[in-house]
Amino acid sequence: MQISLIINPPSPEAVESLRRGVERLRAEGHTVHPRVTFESGDAHRFAWKSAEYGADLVVAGGGDGTINEVVNGLFDWIEGHEDSASVLPRLGIVPLGTGNDLAGGLGIRTGDPEGALLEAAAGHPYRVDVGQVNGRYFLNVSTGGAGAEATDDAPAELKRVLGPVAYLVTGVKKFVQLKASHARFTANGETVFEGGFLLFAVGNAWRTGGGNWVTPGADPADRLLDLCIVEEMSHVDIVRLAPQIRAGRHVNHPKVTYLKVPELLVESEEEMTVNADGEPLTARRFEYGLGAHRLTLMVPRVPDGAEAPGRHGAVTPEEQGEASEAGEETQAAE
Repeated sequence: MQISLIINPPSPEAVESLRRGVERLRAEGHTVHPRVTFESGDAHRFAWKSAEYGADLVVAGGGDGTINEVVNGLFDWIEGHEDSASVLPRLGIVPLGTGNDLAGGLGIRTGDPEGALLEAAAGHPYRVDVGQVNGRYFLNVSTGGAGAEATDDAPAELKRVLGPVAYLVTGVKKFVQLKASHARFTANGETVFEGGFLLFAVGNAWRTGGGNWVTPGADPADRLLDLCIVEEMSHVDIVRLAPQIRAGRHVNHPKVTYLKVPELLVESEEEMTVNADGEPLTARRFEYGLGAHRLTLMVPRVPDGAEAPGRHGAVTPEEQGEASEAGEETQAAE
């Protein structure tokens, strides 16, 4: 198998762990080409070239932003190769960021780059949709309002030191200021909400901002996007609601609009910033939809069918902890 490994390494320890994984894959007969990013745009370019040169598997090693760049590189490639013979490489994920929201929801092990790389090569294929906003693709969640600002404003050093807690610290500051945004949300030709809101999320998957289950009912394979709008409310009410958002228990709250939509238009009289898997976009009009192509992810386990209740096979925080412990026991046995 031809494997392209695109890495945005956070530490020498992560690089060394991946080096061991590469050696094991090569010993198994795979061809592995590691590529280390240096600046913004590198992951996009490496992914495009990997597809062009016929990689079977592209592995994104980094945070949600690195994964987003890789996905956009792959989709920019396939859009320029619409002949029937062109096939997207499969995508594997080695979570090396702070939030690791997409990987966490899929049950991909964190804190073990070597193990995650080996799982990506030997995992199970899972065909998923890819969301799109104003021409940029995203696999996980796009947020606007206070949620987007918290993700965008969390300083790199704070995220490095505090990890996912950094998003919470920055988010609390935003919620204390409690400045609502105003917009009109249109789906299927009808206005589903218009007025003041604190945050909105459009989810192809479940988690954002370092572990908040903002769109817990999402199914990455149902050809629909989950829309969550948290309306303007008092300081007291938002403080009460925040733990419910963290746990994904907010969807029936009277101040929350939660819908499944095939496409969405968000319009505001003032410029807003939204994040697509952590990558910021600024505009007054945001058009959401699904990409024409689907992507095959390599995951530890394929989620249950679309008819399954709850999070449609997403891995809960409790299950993620159990998976990590199981991985540690397997390594100890080896």
